[in-house]
Amino acid sequence: MKFSKFSAIIVSVFFLAASLFLVQCNGDSDEYGSTFEEERDELVSNLENLRDDLDEQIDDLSARIDDAGDEADESLTDAYDELRDDRSDVERAIDDVQNATEDTWASVKSETESLYDDISSRFDDWMESLSERFDDINL
Repeated sequence: MKFSKFSAIIVSVFFLAASLFLVQCNGDSDEYGSTFEEERDELVSNLENLRDDLDEQIDDLSARIDDAGDEADESLTDAYDELRDDRSDVERAIDDVQNATEDTWASVKSETESLYDDISSRFDDWMESLSERFDDINL
């Protein structure tokens, strides 16, 4: 009888250890998947915010160009074209990130973060330049 109780305890401990091992393995997998999805969602959100900022400035520039008519400053039309190109790049990046898999994530993430940094930096510089231009006009 003692052997039987001892065997039951050993079997129970074995199943407990096996269960803990399986839960731990599944937890790591889910955590990785969750991290991938969270990173992807965050990057998509950042890109969408940048796209929205670009859209706002594109609309503003379009109105200024329309108001100026044939006398529109060439620098405004150049800026408009550059913003449209950047917006297209951001839109493609959003698609790439949304379609990324765990296998392609490292590459897509790296390329997209680089693109985001470049466009965001150019956009910030452009906004600063525009602000300075309007400050000079108001003087």
